[in-house]
Amino acid sequence: MRLEEINGQPIEDVRQVIKQVLNRPRFLPQPVRFGLSAFVIARATDEEAQAELERLTALQKLEEQYKLNVAKGVDPEVAMFKLSVKNPAVGGNGGTAAGLVGSYDTVASRIAAFADAGIDTFMLQFNPFAREMTRFAQEVMPRVRHLQPVV
Repeated sequence: MRLEEINGQPIEDVRQVIKQVLNRPRFLPQPVRFGLSAFVIARATDEEAQAELERLTALQKLEEQYKLNVAKGVDPEVAMFKLSVKNPAVGGNGGTAAGLVGSYDTVASRIAAFADAGIDTFMLQFNPFAREMTRFAQEVMPRVRHLQPVV
């Protein structure tokens, strides 16, 4: 089975990518699966999540000069760089551009919407990893299971 990896993008853009891939001629019998890379900021309220996004964005701005030095000599036509200009975000591979920033209910409903759009693998980023992944497992995943029950 082939997994088509999609960098974090708004859901409408992801739907377009999925549609384009599925409309391509297929030479292999295996179905195509889709994975989404995204950075998660989940909090009790949308306002708390937005405040954390603003904090991380400010920290990221402090690193901009370093990033510019790293990017020297890299082809600006690389798709990842084009996406980051179109959808500025915190995190790598599209990060928060996928919109998984908000209250536990907001993030769960967005994950369910991506699943409905055809995403079946989520490659999620957290910062700090252990604490935020634990929060996600305790607060968001039960809500996702409620919205997307396994049948």
